Parts: sequence; structure tokens; C-alpha cells
Amino acid sequence: MKIKMKKTPGTLLLTSMVAVLAFTVACEKDDNDGPNPPAGSGKVALLNAAFGTDSVNFYVGSEKMNSKLIGYGDSLKYTSVEVGDSAFELKGKDDKSLVKKSFKTEKDKNYSILASNSKDGETFELVQITDDLTAPKSDKAKIRFIHLSPDAAKLNLVSGDTILAENIAYKSASAFKEVDAAEISLSILDAEAADTLLTVNEFELVKGKIYTVWVSGLQDTDDEDKQLKARVFTNK
Repeated sequence: MKIKMKKTPGTLLLTSMVAVLAFTVACEKDDNDGPNPPAGSGKVALLNAAFGTDSVNFYVGSEKMNSKLIGYGDSLKYTSVEVGDSAFELKGKDDKSLVKKSFKTEKDKNYSILASNSKDGETFELVQITDDLTAPKSDKAKIRFIHLSPDAAKLNLVSGDTILAENIAYKSASAFKEVDAAEISLSILDAEAADTLLTVNEFELVKGKIYTVWVSGLQDTDDEDKQLKARVFTNK
């Protein structure tokens, strides 16, 4: 049996309303079922204080972050990383994994990954620290200190009579501190004995810039390649 619908003004109106409703539901379904928008990203830099190998590759998940090998004492500038928990890994140039650790990245935040190893160079470690890259005042620069020497005691960073960082332990970082933009000399001291271990002379602090002074290597070694050294990383 066939049922025919007589077209009247009322039925036309009902049909139109049903069509609009169907279209609205379809649009809502498309919006809900479509791919989620990107969650955003943070940024990560790497400081390589791991003297147990001459060079490394740096991975986040399965993605290699560097285009060329990162030597001991070298650094990798900030690169974008998806938000959430990710596996951070160092591999040797033979593609053998040296260390792997999970860290959380939050949207629009900046981090430094510190690569280090034990005094004997056998055990590798990764440490994540958060970087506050808020710009300094117009006539200032910012500076902090990171201690990555496995056999050195707590350290101080000083400029003249000004203490810029105090009692910084191994695998730790000071907060960024605003300083005058000028040429300065820095000394790195044993915090307890007050002995000067290293100096950084004629260091030009440019206004608006942000710097990390970091120490790696061994205090007690005859191997020149592994001796205590101070390096500077420009964060921004």
C-alpha cells in the first residue's frame, strides 16, 4: 500500500522544520566527532654535561631533536615539544640508548634538560628544570647558575662582592637574577671553603638578554678533556 502525502502549506512548513533540525544535528555531530584542536606546545633546551661519551643524539619520543651530534659541553637551543608526558632520551652516535626518562611539558612553558653522568662516566642522568624567560627590565639582563659537576661540592657564583647564586648543589639551578647590563667578571667558588675554582672574565651582559652560566666536568682529574669548565648558554 502506497501512502501519498498531499502537499499543503502546513506540510511544507513541517518538512522545512525537519530539514533544518536534521542539518543542525548533523553539524553538532560533526563538531563533536571531529579531531581535537592541537593542545599546544612548550619549549625545551639541552645542556650536555655528560663527559662519559664524546657526543649524543637527543630524542623526545621517537623524534630526534638535533640535526647534528651534540658534543660534550655543547647545548641545543629551544625547540618545540608537544604538551604532556614524553620520553626524553640520549643516544650515542652508535644509536645505543644511554638514558631515558619521562618528563611533563606544559603549554607555553620553557624548560632545560640537563644531561650529566656519574663521576666514573658510566651512569647517565637527565634532569628537567623550568626556565622563567620573563624579560628583564629595559636596562637589565638576567643570569642564573647551574651546577653539573659530579665531584664538586656546593658552589657559589659571584661578581665582585655580589653573590649571584649561593650554595648550589650538583644537578641544581639557581633562580634567574636581574643584573645591570655591563661587562663583568664572574668567579665560581667552593661554597664552604670559599676557594675560587673557575673564573669567567670580560663577560658582556647585553640588556634584555637572559643567560645561564653552567659548570661541568670534574674537579679532581688529570684528564684535560674532563676538567672543570664554565660555559655560558644564552637562553634568550
